[in-house]
Amino acid sequence: MVDSHSAGLDALRQPEYTGENRCWPCTTVNTLIAVVLSVVVAAAASTALATSTAAGLGLVVFLLSLAAIWLRGYLVPGTPELTKRYMPEWLLAWFGKEPEHPLPKAGDVREVEPETFLSAAGAIEPCEDIDDLCLNADFAEEWDAVLAETPDEVDPEEVRTVFGLDGDGEYDIERYGEGVVLQRGAQRVGEWPSQTALRVDVAGARVLARTATDQWAELDPVARGAVLNGLRIFLEECPGGGPVEMKEETVESCCNSYEVVALICAESGDRVLEQRVS
Repeated sequence: MVDSHSAGLDALRQPEYTGENRCWPCTTVNTLIAVVLSVVVAAAASTALATSTAAGLGLVVFLLSLAAIWLRGYLVPGTPELTKRYMPEWLLAWFGKEPEHPLPKAGDVREVEPETFLSAAGAIEPCEDIDDLCLNADFAEEWDAVLAETPDEVDPEEVRTVFGLDGDGEYDIERYGEGVVLQRGAQRVGEWPSQTALRVDVAGARVLARTATDQWAELDPVARGAVLNGLRIFLEECPGGGPVEMKEETVESCCNSYEVVALICAESGDRVLEQRVS
């Protein structure tokens, strides 16, 4: 027999905004609203009721408001959507609510201009038939060959080496849904939308280290990540075969939403790149 009180509470709960999914900016703002609301109710009631009674009424309003926030994640209807639309990113970051997969915005070159670097390294060049940039045929051939030699599960030490990361500490690769994260202890060092994207980056780094030895050695890990992120845009075929498709999507978390351009392997569904555009 189901407890009627428990069933009633379950009907009020909104799991998408509570527990691990709780939006703390929403919770904080709504708690402040609850405080103001209870004070206003107590002040209004004090004109007709005894002070102690009015204060008790304000307390009841505050406790009911907290119960609503605990069960639903917010008090004021529409708070999550309003938070996504109007709360600035710096404030969301202060609450620890950056996008789940932090992405560079379009035009963010991460201390190096990827196209300029890749052009100078001979990785890309003007296309023959359209006004755009394409992979250099020799670079593409070598990239494909190195990709074929790169295992599906890349060793963390290999990732550390090709990105030129500090050798102190132990690195691990963790999976979060489809994405993978390179971690050193509790610190997130790098993120990729899929294991395939990481594999593509490692292979690309190996080729660049051979073809642009001096220039590549001068780049710090963040700049190397930016260059490899730019190189993935030019991937013509997925490591397992099949074409790369481009899609525009909206990525949503509990507190914000933004548009991304995603490059996806048509056959496997693996994401090769997610580039934030808004």
